[in-house]
Amino acid sequence: MQDSTLDIIIVGAGLGGTCAALYFSNSKRVALISGTAPAASTIAAGLVNPFAGQRMGGLWNASVAYQDFLHTLRRADALETYNPCGILRPALNEAQASLFRTISLEKPDSFTWLQPDQMVGMYPSITAPFGAAITKGGVADIPQMLDRLITSLIPRCTVIQNNLTNWEDHGSEVTAVLDSGRSLKTKKLILAVGAGYQSIPKLRNLNLHCTKGQLVHVSPVSEIPLPVSGYGYAVPIEDRLILGTTYEHAPQDLEPNEEGIAKILALTQQMIPSVASAKVLSASAGIRVGVPGTRLPMVGPLTSNVWVLTGLGSKGLLFGSHIGRNLENWMTNPSSLPNELHLQKN
Repeated sequence: MQDSTLDIIIVGAGLGGTCAALYFSNSKRVALISGTAPAASTIAAGLVNPFAGQRMGGLWNASVAYQDFLHTLRRADALETYNPCGILRPALNEAQASLFRTISLEKPDSFTWLQPDQMVGMYPSITAPFGAAITKGGVADIPQMLDRLITSLIPRCTVIQNNLTNWEDHGSEVTAVLDSGRSLKTKKLILAVGAGYQSIPKLRNLNLHCTKGQLVHVSPVSEIPLPVSGYGYAVPIEDRLILGTTYEHAPQDLEPNEEGIAKILALTQQMIPSVASAKVLSASAGIRVGVPGTRLPMVGPLTSNVWVLTGLGSKGLLFGSHIGRNLENWMTNPSSLPNELHLQKN
């Protein structure tokens, strides 16, 4: 590989980079450089929620992105890492309840409205005085999913455990330098480095922002049959409940702490009262990289042969596959890149 030019080098083996490698390696000579920066992709389980956010149905391209997520799982023989169980969304106020009822009429195949009395009968452990919706979506085992993606890549993609230290775009090709001292030549370089962008001077002027997110694992006191999202979220996994999350905009470290745990417990017990008496088993923390203003990923060329894929934030499961599946077309025809995802600089 040192003596020949690759078609694509992808730096970063999180959700975005790995999905991109899966699709590019179908027809290209690809190397995936897996870095060591902390990432949101390392959490145990994540919600795949095409109706994320307070506006629900207003998330850009969410329906298409969800189908691309399922397509990616099928392609990597990883469907069993995802449970499409639906997500329970208690309405937080009467205005949101009205919105939920409207969406349930517009999208009955993916959105079911439950009146408050129905909630009491069906889900007595969950507080929903304004009613709730069950939406399309579910829970992904992120470590297992990434492992399946990497396994499916190995026959046709070189995976290198190293970090990128520098690169040079020569116009006809790019030279990528690793911290081992090794240099690789490629026609195109894709940077999907997540929080690692902070250590790369050429990326520091991008309009990106890191937030720390903490999770708490508790032993459930009452039965929670579905993931719940509203005041934070709760994901039932085997013998525990994963509760999240914090959004810490100036983190001093990457460790969970008592303040974060207390905030999550106080938040989630507003919709699951039994959390107040649940035993805390463990806590964890990760870093998300987002794009202020859009809250959508950022994709685009730094130079003619060097592209950036970043800013997935808390929506990596939903958008990682969508970007990975479309990136080759966008790089071949840059005018087809959606305006919503264009590169932004400070």
